[in-house]
Amino acid sequence: MKASKKMVLGITVAVVVLGLIAGFVFWPNGYVHRWIRHEVFAVYWKEGIQDAQRRRVLLLCNTDHKALLKAGREILDQIPEDYLNTDGKRVAGVLHLPKGVQIPETIQDIRPRGVFVDYDGYLRIEMHGGMDHFGVRIYPEDYKEPDRYFKYVDRELLPGLWYYDDGYIHNPKYDKRIDALIEENKNK
Repeated sequence: MKASKKMVLGITVAVVVLGLIAGFVFWPNGYVHRWIRHEVFAVYWKEGIQDAQRRRVLLLCNTDHKALLKAGREILDQIPEDYLNTDGKRVAGVLHLPKGVQIPETIQDIRPRGVFVDYDGYLRIEMHGGMDHFGVRIYPEDYKEPDRYFKYVDRELLPGLWYYDDGYIHNPKYDKRIDALIEENKNK
């Protein structure tokens, strides 16, 4: 009996102590709670912004766009014809690449967050997601626009290679920011 009482007492003390610590740290008006929330959020937010900019520079300034276009088209050539078959239904969205598709080194080198094939028949390489989506779309050489509404996206880098960026959604002058980013980093 003595061992069980000690165990119950130990568990009770542990729960009370952990409860007090959690209350002190996470209490909505507590100093530590505000400090943790502010500091942790600020660090992750700043790191996320810096990571996005580094990845933009990598994609727009430090990547051979001709090689990227060629590599993307190599992937598209590996997609089976029936993979995007929707039985005549209009479908929007993307699919993961089928198993066995080889991703060329040119694409692996830029470390995309995702490589997808769109139901409309183009490849999407997503460089960053979350609150700052951007990447490229790669279209096959003989691409035919679908009958329904379609937009190539934001900025043509080469015929068949288009850059997309959430920054264009609410800022009609966003192209100037991209031009400045490219100019600033083109000789680095």
